[in-house]
Amino acid sequence: MGSLLSQSKSADYAKIVIDFDNVKPSSKELEIYNQVQKILNQCPTVLSLINDYKNCTKLCSTAMSSPSKESEEKAFNALLNSVKSVSVFYSFSEDLKKCVPVLLNELSKPAEETKQSLQDSQALVKQFANILNFVLTFDQIRMMRPHLSNDFSYYRRYLSKFSKRDDIVVKADEASAMALFTARHCPMMVSLSSATAACLEQNHNVTNAMSAMANACLAMLKNKRFDSVETNKYVAKAMTGAVILFDHVDPTGVFYKSPVDIKGIIKFLKKAEFDTESLLATIRFSSKHFKDDNTPSSIVDMLQ
Repeated sequence: MGSLLSQSKSADYAKIVIDFDNVKPSSKELEIYNQVQKILNQCPTVLSLINDYKNCTKLCSTAMSSPSKESEEKAFNALLNSVKSVSVFYSFSEDLKKCVPVLLNELSKPAEETKQSLQDSQALVKQFANILNFVLTFDQIRMMRPHLSNDFSYYRRYLSKFSKRDDIVVKADEASAMALFTARHCPMMVSLSSATAACLEQNHNVTNAMSAMANACLAMLKNKRFDSVETNKYVAKAMTGAVILFDHVDPTGVFYKSPVDIKGIIKFLKKAEFDTESLLATIRFSSKHFKDDNTPSSIVDMLQ
């Protein structure tokens, strides 16, 4: 019975085709599209900074174990550069939280209208996919930078000692909010989820957009709608991002009796002709409800 229900979820979206490679915004979509694009234009810079992030652990350890004016200044100078990057990450996440509700409200319709909404608003669907791709990419890199939160803790510790310097970018009051951001292993998804949850309080159709996005992406991938390997990877990442976002904001999550074809998605990712190991790991480790008692054992076994 579960298999039949899963197939039904996928079949409902079989006729949807989003032209991710060539879609252009219509006059109706243009204002929101440009608003989101203004934020997305920052993505290459943000990803470059997190990719190139250099940890300050060694310098900070030296300053702690052998404190001197020279060792502490050397550590703090290095921390300043790191914190400038963190400031960019945090600022971007705040911008993202402002633009996402506008986009989701436009895409979110009653369940019976959602599929048509995706088909009619393809440029906005692509912007949503762009956001999901960025968020997953950033957070995957962030997980490989465990020292980032430690560096920020060192910065806050030394800030009072060097607070009179003119090159301080992040003041003590700003550092408190940023500390929460740096402590999370998937900070961009948490920011996105926070904005989406707030949106959901005003528009109860928001989860329809996320489940439709996940199911439509799965249907397109299964039906081999895209020739390019890169486009298939892009759509698979957007699909996974929609799964994680749904799981973070829906009270019961994505794994138990949800409208998302989660079994079909996991099956596809496990058999895909391109590398999906990181996406499967994201579903297992970045979701909110995977470890809930009501998660079906069949799903748990699929991700072991």
